[in-house]
Amino acid sequence: MRDFLMRPMSVLPCSRRLSFVRAEGCHLFDDSGKSYLDTFAANGNVVAGHASLEIQNSYRSPAADAGQQLVREISRILPGYLEHFQLLQSGVAAIKEACSLSRRFRNKPYVIGISEDIVQNSFLVVSSSDEENFTPLFSIDTHFELVSHNLSHPPVTGHKRLSELGKSCRGACLCSLETFFADLADQTAAIVIEPSIGVGGSIEPCRNFFGKLEEFCRANGIDLIANETQCGIGRTGSRMFGFQLLNIHPDIVCIGPSLANGYPIGIAVYEDHFAGLVEPVTATACSSCAAALATLKMIEKLDLLRRSEQLGEIFKETLHRLLGNHPLIRQIRGLGMMIEIEFASVEAATDLHHRASDMGLITGTGSVRQNIIRLTPPLIITGDMTEEACRILLAAMP
Repeated sequence: MRDFLMRPMSVLPCSRRLSFVRAEGCHLFDDSGKSYLDTFAANGNVVAGHASLEIQNSYRSPAADAGQQLVREISRILPGYLEHFQLLQSGVAAIKEACSLSRRFRNKPYVIGISEDIVQNSFLVVSSSDEENFTPLFSIDTHFELVSHNLSHPPVTGHKRLSELGKSCRGACLCSLETFFADLADQTAAIVIEPSIGVGGSIEPCRNFFGKLEEFCRANGIDLIANETQCGIGRTGSRMFGFQLLNIHPDIVCIGPSLANGYPIGIAVYEDHFAGLVEPVTATACSSCAAALATLKMIEKLDLLRRSEQLGEIFKETLHRLLGNHPLIRQIRGLGMMIEIEFASVEAATDLHHRASDMGLITGTGSVRQNIIRLTPPLIITGDMTEEACRILLAAMP
């Protein structure tokens, strides 16, 4: 596993019976030399491909001021009002620090997580050691559970393509939460969002929902935290970060190891009102910072944001054409290179996952919603590779 520097657990959450000894680009290789097309990419963290020599060399020989260089580069990408940085060891650590600083600044105890993804896992870890300040945990997936209970939305049952609810509801999806939020407003320091929910199901965001949520936060002195640990760094296409697609202005942005192509790193970036709480980044020779700089250079040089958007749409169109009418599939959805196939049952999804791996295709599964197959390939994947992936998925269907 040393070639691409990812833990086996993060590579294959459900196919640990497979053992890989080498990786290159979009492929993994087992000890018999068999090649596997990787459309999971260590939970989407390997954005620029496995075993990139440029990134590995940068990691091994970091510049003395790699940390400061990275801060300057991310400052160039992010909106100018986000100007205070914390360098951390992981995306989970970034979320934890963001929540802690928000609670200190707002002097309020609660944090609300609108997700069933890494937010939930992070809060559960934190609450085990700091129960008083990080509980209760509110975990709400706005466009999955709520859709079936909120009659303001058009029905999505039997509709194979992405629903139009995000474009037509005009924020009505917030109505069922308004009382809930209002009752907690005076105790809530921050609300954590994922611009596109990852493990919870790659739900396409409702722009009106997030716009109205931002208004609510501003009116009630609540920080809006954008969790970009899975959907950031070009994964959702066209922009570097998912919140930029929503035209919102979070107070804090959290970034994870996809920034460094899978090397361990976390960054939390804060608005100016946190100036007194965030210590400035010093000149640190951080290997992961150097890997992050090399990753950002590759994204720009290879125009991976455009590729993520355009090839992601082609990938989805091919999936719809080949698999969209299969009786076991409920929906195919996603943004950019963050695509998921929802099955009618956990058994069907698990069966496809293992059949596909036997045929040379590595997919991900949902830890929260186990009836989904996740497709988060490296952004360097080619059109021919996506066609191959679709053909294998079709052949592997139960």
